[in-house]
Amino acid sequence: MDGNHRDSQNELTKAVLQEFNTLPNLKLLERQRLPECSAIYFAIARDQVFYVGLATNLRSRWQNHHRFPQLEAVSERCEVRLFWLACNQSELNKLERQYIEHYCPVLNQTRVPERKIIPSFQMLTLSLKKLNERVIGFGLCPANNQQLKTLIFGYLAAYSEVRFATTTLRKTLQAITRKPNSLFRWTEVVRRRDGAHWWTRCNGIEIRLIPWLEERIMHNPSMYQVMEEKRFGGWTSIPMSEYEAMRQEVRAMPFAERLEMARNSEIGQKLFPLECGARFCTVSGVKSLCLTDYQLQTLLSRYLHLQEYYPTIHAINDEPVPMLGF
Repeated sequence: MDGNHRDSQNELTKAVLQEFNTLPNLKLLERQRLPECSAIYFAIARDQVFYVGLATNLRSRWQNHHRFPQLEAVSERCEVRLFWLACNQSELNKLERQYIEHYCPVLNQTRVPERKIIPSFQMLTLSLKKLNERVIGFGLCPANNQQLKTLIFGYLAAYSEVRFATTTLRKTLQAITRKPNSLFRWTEVVRRRDGAHWWTRCNGIEIRLIPWLEERIMHNPSMYQVMEEKRFGGWTSIPMSEYEAMRQEVRAMPFAERLEMARNSEIGQKLFPLECGARFCTVSGVKSLCLTDYQLQTLLSRYLHLQEYYPTIHAINDEPVPMLGF
């Protein structure tokens, strides 16, 4: 009886092994749609079995699979699909051994490459470089028994562009969070279309990113007014051709040049008081605009909710993010 059972199992195995088209399957990059079942799975490209494995929960297994980077590299040249055979957990080990023995998949016979983790400090540096023309450092809250030392950044947005600014930041931070070989994560703690909040942690520091509704230098319509003052002075009528040329010049102007122009303009200082009055400080190795102590105290006295949320905040002077060396 045992022999008959073994023979029938072998016949079933052969049929499954030879007919992958009968098995459910998805593209590798659609792995989030895998079912939550126990199964033997097969990674296949161009009719070649690259990897065979087992899972008690197929979807969870592929959320952070150790072979995904290698298979993703293969998928850039040809499509990789995941096939699976649902089965009882008691059968998993036996079937996996049988299928590996039959196919000799290349990745089952090689060591997993060591994963090189990108330090969080580098990822925070990348974040600030990408956000540098939109954010301003408000200040630093010292650590206490309830929270880590906390760095507060505000992202500036005029009322007319706050939804666009929120969407732009969300896409940027999501792209950074999804980078492979990194444990660094931006978390959206308050999700809004008009002014979301994010936070992350790095080297024992918590970083918070909050919305701040105020004009910013990189907002072109506002900078047009500064350029008008510089270029045309008190003219009441500006030829359309000259005005359009001015607009194009503003759009091509880098941040540093805009900041200098705004600081030397009366209307610029009125439109962009935070950026014009701020100074550059080094944060995670990046030269970032940060409020002066006078600016911060003025904001705290004017906006009581800031003082309520961050009662111990003070201006940023020295590099607040330690770079850990080993």
